[in-house]
Amino acid sequence: MNLGDLPIHKHHARIRPRSHEALLPINAPIARFAAVLHLRPLKLMPENFNTDSPSPIKLPPGSADAPPADEVLPATGEGCPTPLAWKQVQNEFLSQSDEFSFSEAGLTISGRVLGEGPPLYFLNGISATPTLFCLAVWLLRDEFRCVILGYPPEAQTLTQLAQSLALAATRFGDEQFDLYATSFGTSVALHAMQIFPQRIQHAVLQGPLISMKFSMAERLALATLGWLPGQIDCLPLRQTVLQNNHARWFPPFDITRLKFLLAETGNVPTRDVARRITMLRGLDLTNQISSLETPTLVVSSEGEAARHRESAAVLAEKLPNACAEEISNTGHVPFVTHPHRLAKLVRQFLHPELHAESCNKPTVFPPA
Repeated sequence: MNLGDLPIHKHHARIRPRSHEALLPINAPIARFAAVLHLRPLKLMPENFNTDSPSPIKLPPGSADAPPADEVLPATGEGCPTPLAWKQVQNEFLSQSDEFSFSEAGLTISGRVLGEGPPLYFLNGISATPTLFCLAVWLLRDEFRCVILGYPPEAQTLTQLAQSLALAATRFGDEQFDLYATSFGTSVALHAMQIFPQRIQHAVLQGPLISMKFSMAERLALATLGWLPGQIDCLPLRQTVLQNNHARWFPPFDITRLKFLLAETGNVPTRDVARRITMLRGLDLTNQISSLETPTLVVSSEGEAARHRESAAVLAEKLPNACAEEISNTGHVPFVTHPHRLAKLVRQFLHPELHAESCNKPTVFPPA
């Protein structure tokens, strides 16, 4: 993968790397980790784009650039749920959920709990906080006791992160539980499914990642990243990269929700992110997948990177008890952009007896 393959034009740039996983200016080596952070190149936003503006982006009907959203209410008032006001939901989530933190086995395990019902544990992406799940958790809180975990800063391996999940479940008295994981969290989840399969009743793996190979440039950038102080939000061009890759998939009536994503994925120490990226070095779970018998829902989305779509296809094919779903017109963070649609899939998979529809049998994912 050539991460420096970037043509520059007079007014704007359209990035065309060999894979759909890099968005990198030649003169910014640190930005090479756009690929490692699973970003997908999309065209740059207009010059007047402003994440602070509550006004929706107005595009011609049927425009290919119009970001369809499941929460947009049709004129008839039928077929779509009421839109979520993310700021209000975030405030209610923070006030109503119980924050916890404890130390065990040399790990500091923390997170939040909200809801009633059977336990559903959440594993985040590589640079996010538990609050990023608040919209989806808010919709699921009446059917599940949602436990959203942070990653212990002391952990050095994916196995240790998997063990922190087991320690948290034991602390809450959950001998068995369901699991939802996204992106980096799916790598942790797959390790957990190998180490203590009897404890995980069902798994939902969204935007999965089963293998990772770093180029020489990425390894050099990783070495630099590990020495940088401060939060990940301080990295050059980080917000620009995220806007270019994710803004397309956000609800047009509330583009300020993108600001929520930028904040929650930037409020993590740079060294913690570098350490988690290092855990992925040499990752390849391809040969272990067929032995995992946990009933699993594999969720893919239209706008995610090629490596995630490829991983989803392999999981759908090789997991013995898997079903697969693709969410159209969404990006890599459907729990932020389209929480109603994601929550519906989770309910149908975990409580099929309560919901008329169930997930499909494994499907073949088209190329990214």
